[in-house]
Amino acid sequence: MPKFLETKLKKEYGENSAVPFKVMNKIGAMRGNKETEKGREMEAKHEKDTAMKKATAEPMREMRIEIHRGPAPKRKVTGFTVHHHMLPKAAGKSSAFYEDTSHSVPFGADQHEKMMDHVEEHMSGQMGGGGSDAKAAAEAPEKDEEEGE
Repeated sequence: MPKFLETKLKKEYGENSAVPFKVMNKIGAMRGNKETEKGREMEAKHEKDTAMKKATAEPMREMRIEIHRGPAPKRKVTGFTVHHHMLPKAAGKSSAFYEDTSHSVPFGADQHEKMMDHVEEHMSGQMGGGGSDAKAAAEAPEKDEEEGE
């Protein structure tokens, strides 16, 4: 079931209400207690939209990837955490006080590809593009240079 929609509907109708699930069944996001393809698409679109809003909402100052390792002697990689540090912004009307914003997103050791997608999404948002379009635009000048030789 689309988690964002469930949360929104439960906030509106109450935690113990059956209405949120009836609504999701009615719009086709669920069939009984199972999520439908439409529900998965809604969730994916919501994730993409909110990620792009977050990525473009504030300019990023630094992105750092922390690698977590297990105990000695093997020190096997157990996961990663991507830390985002945004540019400081003035807090209130006075520019004497600044607010530092940062957030962190954890990933498991087997989620390397998902982590790299997350990093690319944030970086393309900082460059003013959107995901694969930004990647294609970055590769386009290289192709033009090759054709000219």
